[in-house]
Amino acid sequence: MLHSKSLQIAALLVAITWAGAANAQPYYSVTGGGGEAQIGGGLPLPIQAATTGGTMMSPIGTGTMFPPLLIPINANKSKALVKQTAGPDPKKMTVPPAVFNRAGGAPLAIGVFANNPKVFQVRTNIAFVGPHPKLGTMTFKAGGRTGAPTTTITGPLVTNPKANIRYTKTAAQFGGPSQTSVAAVTPIRVWAVAASVPPCKHPAFGGANAGCVAALLAAFPAPTAAAGGPIGFINSTPGGPAPMSPAIVAISANAKGSVLMSVGAKMTLGLTNMATSAGFPWTTGMITISNPSAAGTPEVFTITGMDSRVMGVGTISLVSGALSNRKSSGPNSNRSWARYTLPEPGAVLGAAAALAVLGVCHGLVRRRSR
Repeated sequence: MLHSKSLQIAALLVAITWAGAANAQPYYSVTGGGGEAQIGGGLPLPIQAATTGGTMMSPIGTGTMFPPLLIPINANKSKALVKQTAGPDPKKMTVPPAVFNRAGGAPLAIGVFANNPKVFQVRTNIAFVGPHPKLGTMTFKAGGRTGAPTTTITGPLVTNPKANIRYTKTAAQFGGPSQTSVAAVTPIRVWAVAASVPPCKHPAFGGANAGCVAALLAAFPAPTAAAGGPIGFINSTPGGPAPMSPAIVAISANAKGSVLMSVGAKMTLGLTNMATSAGFPWTTGMITISNPSAAGTPEVFTITGMDSRVMGVGTISLVSGALSNRKSSGPNSNRSWARYTLPEPGAVLGAAAALAVLGVCHGLVRRRSR
């Protein structure tokens, strides 16, 4: 009888201990969300089709509507844990490296001529890791930035005096800097317009347009993405080496700029598409990214985040931006989206506590049945 009571007390203590640990646990497993970016109006990274309809710019996300987030949560659950402080919402959140992780896949191409009349298409295959492993843990907190409730950043800081980004505060504004590691798994290629514009077909493919040729440009990303950087962060991409085999190709292209067929026409050309970019921190507020000198049509994008957490549980939707000036394809506005879904931190511990109690009770039943 005494032994039976001892087991009952042990079961109760296990349950109390696990419940207390669950309630005190500051770590939250990120169970949903991810990241996505877009250069200008036509090049999403990773590449995907437009999802929100829209105008000539064909945005993949606009306003509070996020696109599908193709940079996923790290499959290694031990690397997808964030920590939140105690106290009222919005709780400060620290994010360790590599919560988001995309190893890259097969190279994909997308026609971008509708948004940039200097380019037929772009092909990319990029690996993303965020936060950047070499930059350590990042912190998001209430406010998340300096400046007035509505702040416009312009001038030489953003690489183009006519370009600017405007932050507008919303309720429970939250955010801060956090940058992503970027690596080209295979060389990025840009098919630049050399003479005729699409749609066109070179005589090599039975067409009548000898000017339907593209110049292949090299594009090498900087190892750290500009978007999400602290105010004042500026980076430049490497300028070479330029592609040499081939550098000019005869093509057949559709109206969107997608290259359907190509054949080498010239082997040497020393062009690259070096870029200088200025980045800005993440926010759950609203940002408007404007680059009126963008090729084709002025680029003005407005995107908004949100913090739906209650007692630290819920979804944080963050937006960020960057402004760039590219050597060959010109200026553009860039957007980025990130989302963290955080469940009740005690859920896993509570299940473990229940299993522990069941295990003790099962042992008790076995002993009593003897």
